[in-house]
Amino acid sequence: MCELGKRLKEAREARGLELAQAAEVLKVRRAILEALEDCRFDELPEPPLARGYLKRYAQLLGLDPAPLLALYPSSAPQISEPVSPPSDKPSATSRPGWLWAVPLAVLLVLLGWWGYRTLNRPSTSTPTPPPSAPVTPPPPKQVSLRIATQPPGARVYLDGFLLGQAPLEARVEAGERTLRVEAAGYQKYEQVLTLQTDRNLSFALTPVPPASSAPEPPAPGTVPPTNPTSPTPTTGLVLRLEGTSWVRVTDGRTGRLLYEGTVASGTQLSYPLPVVVRVGNAGVVRAIVNGQDRGRMGNVGQVVTQRFGE
Repeated sequence: MCELGKRLKEAREARGLELAQAAEVLKVRRAILEALEDCRFDELPEPPLARGYLKRYAQLLGLDPAPLLALYPSSAPQISEPVSPPSDKPSATSRPGWLWAVPLAVLLVLLGWWGYRTLNRPSTSTPTPPPSAPVTPPPPKQVSLRIATQPPGARVYLDGFLLGQAPLEARVEAGERTLRVEAAGYQKYEQVLTLQTDRNLSFALTPVPPASSAPEPPAPGTVPPTNPTSPTPTTGLVLRLEGTSWVRVTDGRTGRLLYEGTVASGTQLSYPLPVVVRVGNAGVVRAIVNGQDRGRMGNVGQVVTQRFGE
């Protein structure tokens, strides 16, 4: 695996994304992403289109596209056509030399006369201009997108990729894009935007009506409300974040997704056992099981999956 494919694959696995999920978000064939990660550049389309796929994939994974585009090969090797060697076999229509004497003499006279006329004819032709340099396609058009929300701090997604928390300002590619805004305790807002010029948008999210029964677990991508100063529960699993990390928690019996998202430092998450936990930065996630501190789940930057409970 080359350096380009290695960076893409590690970033995707750190976010817990499958190839099929990434292909669905980007609206491209899964084979395109597989070829990029496996460095099978001969299976990709022409370089301008393949570089566009690479740039969008890098943005989805939260990577800077410029270093990855620099690793993409500039062109594919060209295969030259074989040249057949001249044959020394005499022509089947060869004749004795004396039969060609008269036609050869006539041909030489005609060639001499044509050459004389050509050399003494005044030149009227226009010189052929040199071939123009290849035209480099312009980079994709970008526009400025400013977003403010009420309440502040809502998470803003564009085409499924997290831009950040409002209020924010970002440079994005022009075109038809899907905007999604989420905040804990508020209804999700989603809209298809046609971005051709700079936009300044403001959204007031609608609170979720109070339910008569016990509240549901937080939706994937939202940070559940926690109080880091509250006492640590003595039963179940507690995840204490000592830095920022992506976290996914699923029920150990049913496989139901309980939580998925990027959690800030100082946050504390609690779940009943058994559960399966996958983190993208194991060195900042401390696991406490039934009141016993099990230590950090791994090293900084390491992606770790671990089951807790029966």
